[in-house]
Amino acid sequence: MNRKNSVKNMMIITMLMAMSIVFHLIEPVLPIPVPGVKLGLANILGLIALMLYGIKTMYAVNLSRVLIASLLRGILFGTGFWVSLSGVLISTTIVALLYKTNKFSVVGLSIAAAAFHNVGQVFMIMLIYSSVFMIYWMPPLIWLSIPTGLLTGILATGALQRLRVMK
Repeated sequence: MNRKNSVKNMMIITMLMAMSIVFHLIEPVLPIPVPGVKLGLANILGLIALMLYGIKTMYAVNLSRVLIASLLRGILFGTGFWVSLSGVLISTTIVALLYKTNKFSVVGLSIAAAAFHNVGQVFMIMLIYSSVFMIYWMPPLIWLSIPTGLLTGILATGALQRLRVMK
């Protein structure tokens, strides 16, 4: 019985990783009226991994997504990879810390993830291009992270409700 559950869990985690990679790859072609802004749909899968399996699995899903999607795009270790990786590392770490407090809902964690993903990306761009002026992008990106984080949090909550029914 225990082996059956571990195989089932591995299968679900693998599917979460695969879906997050697909979302990561297709999201740049979605029409968003604000240049440079993405919805963060792949973050839904990281949140689901967190709520179902914990912090380590969320890190595994998020980091594998960035690595594999960058490899598939042919930008592994390019500028886009480092910008994406910095956003994922900072947002995942903040979400892990907030999750441990047990004071945030999935939607709250999602908004924090969206905001800190932008913070990580802007700081990496500032580092790569040696330009402190990129900091001026921070306020509009933080404001835009609220509706995108809200959307992904609501979608993650809905998916979690359906997944818990299946268990």
